[in-house]
Amino acid sequence: MSPLILILTSALISVLFLLYHRRVVSKYDRLSIPPGPPGNIFSGVKNQLSPSPWLKYAQWAEHYKSPVISFWVYNRRTIVLNDHKSIRDLLDMRANSYSDRPKSWMYHDLCGRGNTVFNISSLDNRHAMYRRLLKHGLSGRAIREYHGLLENEADVLVDGLAQEPESFQHHLRRNAAAVIMRVAYGYTLTENDDPFISVAEESAKISGWALAPGRWLVDYYPSLRFIPRWVPFAGFRRQGEEWRRQLDSLSDVPHKWVKAQMEQGDYVESFTSRFIQSNSIGDENPDEIVKWAAGGLYAGASDTTVSALTSFILLMALYPQVQQQAQREIEGLCGPGKQPSPSDLHKLHYLNAVYREVLRYAPVSNIALPHRVIQDDVYECYKIPKDSTVIANTWAVLHDPALYPEPFRFNPSRFIDDALIGAGTGNEQPEFNPDPRAYCFGYGRRTCPGLQFAETSSLLVMSRVLSRFNVSLPVGTDAPEVEFTPGITSHIKPST
Repeated sequence: MSPLILILTSALISVLFLLYHRRVVSKYDRLSIPPGPPGNIFSGVKNQLSPSPWLKYAQWAEHYKSPVISFWVYNRRTIVLNDHKSIRDLLDMRANSYSDRPKSWMYHDLCGRGNTVFNISSLDNRHAMYRRLLKHGLSGRAIREYHGLLENEADVLVDGLAQEPESFQHHLRRNAAAVIMRVAYGYTLTENDDPFISVAEESAKISGWALAPGRWLVDYYPSLRFIPRWVPFAGFRRQGEEWRRQLDSLSDVPHKWVKAQMEQGDYVESFTSRFIQSNSIGDENPDEIVKWAAGGLYAGASDTTVSALTSFILLMALYPQVQQQAQREIEGLCGPGKQPSPSDLHKLHYLNAVYREVLRYAPVSNIALPHRVIQDDVYECYKIPKDSTVIANTWAVLHDPALYPEPFRFNPSRFIDDALIGAGTGNEQPEFNPDPRAYCFGYGRRTCPGLQFAETSSLLVMSRVLSRFNVSLPVGTDAPEVEFTPGITSHIKPST
């Protein structure tokens, strides 16, 4: 081919590309942003957000007659998805564009937490490494290896409940911590006030304060992080530095403990020890990868499991007929006075339905962790600007009457249909009563890799509790209304 023809061909391609690009850009510019409250010129809708934002988002979606709404919080555009279709279409089907995390300058930069499992950018190679390690460490084979641990700790839990039933939340927390500390670090809890639990709980508290939406102006105006720390109104910088020192120390404690045990040759095999010895991580600093991944195990498993089991306990007290049906199923399978083993759990169809209905009725996260769209996008008749924060309103989906008839009624029988029992959590969902696990454990490339482990652990505890106790409200107590706590993980609580 002659040079002239090559030049003309290249020019033609360039002209066609420019025309196409102009047409696409022009079409994009003509589209509107999803509707939503305007807010004020400085802080946007920050002052309109309630302690239960999932309810406010659902109200706005109804008011603006659009399941996809948008608004400003300071200078950050937020898009909220309030129905299952928009969540599936964007966070799952377009996961390449919607799986990143919005930058929290206070937490990621000033507190030095940008490399944590749940906050690292999906564009960072470490994100894929974390997921690979966690999937391997929580695979079906790994779960079977932990059956003995799960049974032993479930027995400790029910023994504690028999002695102090009023402290059921404390016993649930100890159970979740004991299981995951053994899995992640090979560490055996010996006391209820174990120092390692205090370390983990302190880290979670600091993270919650640092990630509080709208609390830190530096998250919205990043240049503020360069203000000298001695300036009177730079208290956030001093606080961030103090939290950074604390969090660095707290995250190092269990990791260093495992390494010390390994050096002495006296350790229990765990997620951390297994991957410290592995040569398959493929990073210039594999020790850091293992440390952050193990920390993600604890952060992801402890509080969410406690949330689900706390909801289960209260709902069994509020719905005794459900409790009794589940007890009859357990006794029919195992015999009077006997308890199911982990291998029996899949046979308990009604108990599995109870678990799913607990997740639906009282989601462990009413609002999913935020995503960030990495490029301009078009959805339906709306444009989604690059760098928008995208939030899935999980509560709205799981209480949508179009999906779940009588959504405010706790009714495990909705999942008893044989076609649903054992269904997966993929994109193929029934028209009514879809599996709530598809909405409770994250979306796209941010789906929780430990959901199978959490389910096995939770079902075993539920079966042990029901086979040994009758759960009821204290004598003389009226049935409370149910509310949820705010925060990254929501907990069901009695209304005061």
